[in-house]
Amino acid sequence: MMELHVCNRAGTLLKAFALGDNAEVIVGRDESCDIRIMAQSVSREHCAIEHEGEDLVLRDLGSSGGTYIDGKKIEKVRLQDGMEVAVGPAVLKFFEAGI
Repeated sequence: MMELHVCNRAGTLLKAFALGDNAEVIVGRDESCDIRIMAQSVSREHCAIEHEGEDLVLRDLGSSGGTYIDGKKIEKVRLQDGMEVAVGPAVLKFFEAGI
């Protein structure tokens, strides 16, 4: 199972989530989002984490501010252990959770 840590740009952990069997997890500013990031630079529905076969993928939902990995804007990426994704002022860090 993959675990998501929402951190600020300094690396401080703000919140942690287990990404289990949910078909889709929406990240954004809107109160209906599964994971909320309250910043004007984050779109109401910014990006989605979804299952694609055996993989988890992160897909930008046409956000105005963009979704970035290593400073490069991405549309869709297969999530891997240790990956860091920038969404507005937040950094989404993904870890393979061992049992």
